[in-house]
Amino acid sequence: MATPTPGKHAQVAATPPVSTPFSNRPVPSPAKQFKQSPANSNTLYGHNFPVGYDSPSAAMALGMDGLGGGMGMNMGMVMGSLGAPVGEDEKKRRLATVLEILKTSKGRLSELSTERLARRLGLECLWEDSPSSSGGTRTLIIAGTAMALDIEFANNIVKKVSLSFPEASEIVTKHKDKAENILLRDLEFQSGESSLTKLLDRFAANLERLAQLDKLSVIPGLNCHEAIAGIYESLEKLHGWETTRLAEHNDMAGKTREYIERAATCTKSGTPVMHAGDRIGLSLDYWEERRRIRTKAIKDEEQKIWSLTIECAPMLELVYTPIRVSDKWISSDIKKDNPNPEDFLSMVGTNDLVLDWLEPEATFLPSADPSSSKFTEVMFVAKFNPPLVVPYNLAMTLHNSTNSSIEPYEMSFFDELLFPKRPDEKQEVGESRKIKNRIVVHVFSKNGDSFTKISSNILHIEKKDYGRTMAFIPFSHPRHLVEMLPHLRQYAFLSTILRKSFTPDSKLPTIEASKSLAMNKKERFAEFLAQNTTVKKKHDLSVTLTTQPVPTLQLAFQLKEKPANVTFQIGVNGVVEVLSQDILGDSSQMKAADLGRMLEITEDLGVWMEFVTQKIG
Repeated sequence: MATPTPGKHAQVAATPPVSTPFSNRPVPSPAKQFKQSPANSNTLYGHNFPVGYDSPSAAMALGMDGLGGGMGMNMGMVMGSLGAPVGEDEKKRRLATVLEILKTSKGRLSELSTERLARRLGLECLWEDSPSSSGGTRTLIIAGTAMALDIEFANNIVKKVSLSFPEASEIVTKHKDKAENILLRDLEFQSGESSLTKLLDRFAANLERLAQLDKLSVIPGLNCHEAIAGIYESLEKLHGWETTRLAEHNDMAGKTREYIERAATCTKSGTPVMHAGDRIGLSLDYWEERRRIRTKAIKDEEQKIWSLTIECAPMLELVYTPIRVSDKWISSDIKKDNPNPEDFLSMVGTNDLVLDWLEPEATFLPSADPSSSKFTEVMFVAKFNPPLVVPYNLAMTLHNSTNSSIEPYEMSFFDELLFPKRPDEKQEVGESRKIKNRIVVHVFSKNGDSFTKISSNILHIEKKDYGRTMAFIPFSHPRHLVEMLPHLRQYAFLSTILRKSFTPDSKLPTIEASKSLAMNKKERFAEFLAQNTTVKKKHDLSVTLTTQPVPTLQLAFQLKEKPANVTFQIGVNGVVEVLSQDILGDSSQMKAADLGRMLEITEDLGVWMEFVTQKIG
């Protein structure tokens, strides 16, 4: 390369030196400058995102491969000979695509990765060395508008986590110890983990929730942490009152505290939980699987809980009611002594009394002009965990109850949301959809012997109904959530029954059971001697599902070598009612209500049919 001579570009004026805080830093060599990729910059085309890719493939993906010698030509310009040259807008689009892909990975645990994650969430970071320690201990201070998080590192190993809310009231600070324990578990090395395998995903999810509330807060005037804690205070007051009343019922005599708590969760106004498990934030638990047969053998991580996660979000439309900061959403008396006739319209299975809800005053932001007030641009949002599939008309009813809008053009069928169609699934026009599955049911004989039966289940969808997957819903008052819980439990229970009865479970020994059926007599005898479990063929089960006006399951199977039919209706709060049956005679000790109660206990059509076969057949 020819050496440029002075004056070759005489028309360009020289730039005078400018004194900056970085003027005294040593100038890197040209070799180092050439080695560093442009992707190492913190600001690429206006994107404040730290990336570090020095490989040619990453540079080519960004259109910055640097080909063409000193001419400044890149791959985009080379490809320009075959088509249109790549401009700045196209480069920005490609870079934005790459950055979105990189955001999915939160990185591995280290001091720099933790700092980079916090800055990516818009939080301020500052390092503070510990003067009393000689082992390389230093603290990363992560600060926001209304909260601060201190993480003490010692050679990239987290020793301590401290969370504080300087401007918050006692209803917020009293929960900080539980939040600190969750964050510390997210950053500690567990068994089998190292700095090469420890991911920041769980910590990133919790820090993002804290950062979201902090980013929406305006101090003074609006503290979103306090707004969430205020809802918890009111829901916890209601939950304690309902639990006390439940314990006084005659049918709860002799029941454990845990059983009464579950009953309040699944039949009343739910159970509010703040900073529990591995998740920071407020959740309203409203349903538990195996709620009637909970034993010590069932671990907490195996217990599936349905809940609503209560958060804050930027206001999407002006039609929504802004957030209000208060811990007085319900009166101290809980119940209303002199209810109005319209108050009884909201009583749908949660309480036998009218609750005395209150309307807190609006929250305004401070303004320079005392005569004008500004509403907050933040709203409450409830996220469904897990997402819940409901009929479309119920989804519209739920959104109308919270004065929120619903997308009218997102239409899907209810059954296809629960059971997506397989690529090889064929269905003729006008023909009802059939979902087939083989389920292994573990049963015990009257003598205590264990064996399994394989059930061939068929689900018929004769009448199509539109459905919607509820992922989140805006709301302005906790009463909106309490009033929708009976309907949510109705379809949480329905989806549980259908999933257990028509979705293969990888934990069940379906392959081993099939092998046992294919064994010859000698192999079967050897298998029998090795274990006390045998496999028997089971009768088929045919189920017809309808969702309107109330979800109904029509069962058809063989009992005593005769056709048997039972029709169940799934009501609010997951209560099962038997509409019709032909398996119980007048002299039978069992009643029709016992069949419905047994389905509530088993939550599985295959197990329920085995119970009926042993009791009646």
